[in-house]
Amino acid sequence: MQRLIDDGFEAEVHQQHLLVHSVPYVNAQREVQLGVLVCKYAEDAGAILPPTAPGDDHQVWWVGGFPCRSDGTPLTELVADTRPQELHVFEGLIAQHRFSNKPEEFYNSGFPNHYEKITHYVTLIESQAKALDCDADARTRRIIEPREDESVFRYADTSSVRAEIVATSARLKLRKVAIVGLGGTGGYVMDQVAKTPVWQIDLFDGDVFKQHNAFRAPAAATKEVLRERLKKVDYCVRLYDPMRRGLVAHPYYLDDNNVSELAGFDFVFVCVDSGQARKTVGEYLADQGIPFIDVGMDVVMDPQTLELDGTCRVTTIIRGANEHLARSIPMDADDGEALYRQNIQVADLNALNAQLAVIKWKQLFGFYEDVAHSHHTAYTVATQSLTRGETNKEVSK
Repeated sequence: MQRLIDDGFEAEVHQQHLLVHSVPYVNAQREVQLGVLVCKYAEDAGAILPPTAPGDDHQVWWVGGFPCRSDGTPLTELVADTRPQELHVFEGLIAQHRFSNKPEEFYNSGFPNHYEKITHYVTLIESQAKALDCDADARTRRIIEPREDESVFRYADTSSVRAEIVATSARLKLRKVAIVGLGGTGGYVMDQVAKTPVWQIDLFDGDVFKQHNAFRAPAAATKEVLRERLKKVDYCVRLYDPMRRGLVAHPYYLDDNNVSELAGFDFVFVCVDSGQARKTVGEYLADQGIPFIDVGMDVVMDPQTLELDGTCRVTTIIRGANEHLARSIPMDADDGEALYRQNIQVADLNALNAQLAVIKWKQLFGFYEDVAHSHHTAYTVATQSLTRGETNKEVSK
């Protein structure tokens, strides 16, 4: 990066991508225009990964028309489809083309660094522009001021960069998401939501993180941590704070007196094992038009075989599709879930219940495709069956 700047290139790094602006190229009308070269620029623990690293390659994106030779014919050496496309590289950047070209000396080994990669493509494209305009030069010596850090993470999300889903992941950049209940399922919901670009995650739970909770929660708590008798919300904040900002702990339960604290949230996960709490929170959210997902488990033991059977439920309530609230979410006595609250050996079901909820949440906001638009899903252990219901295709995302 420094070599590019020292050479005079108009270069910057944004959202784990390297951009070089003002690259001269020839269009089909034999006019000299300016385009932008873009490639991955991912880091790992502070070190920049080379173009030969897994998940990276010798290709680049191009913002602009398809580069041509000086006579106006397509520059076929770029080995790309000459038809313009909408390639969502990351949030706010749409490229029109993707190029793939590698010089013979790097054919087997790949580009050793980003400087060689960028200058190769610039030379290939710019040389045609120079044939028409000898002053055409990508080395403008203009300095781009660093953009303000827009990430909630303390280190870059290189996973999305490697998978090339940065633009899709950005759809989850909600302002405020709440998780009510940090027990087994709520803890796994937190584990997944914490790794998305949600700006603020509010955690509500008045319980203490105890030894039995450690066996159905993500990560591995130490004895020293258990002896601190932390509230579950404080334990979760401590666990995920090294990775991200925007974690807010509310070390108390929600009831009729304070449920209004959920006003203004973009989305809420309800992960409680109390029918009364579900009723209080669920009815308030539905009345306010705040979308939410309620999760629950019903686990029973066969007294003869001592085998467990049960169901993981995920119920979605959104504005315009909440008529199934009362019939889909249990809001009465909790006798059916007594075993669930006592048995610590159901971490896999907690995790599955959470993953089903998070997947549905991501569908609602356009991360995953959603064809069925189902608002109620149930997984049955004994038959390994997944059923869905309460479909409302008229309700838009």
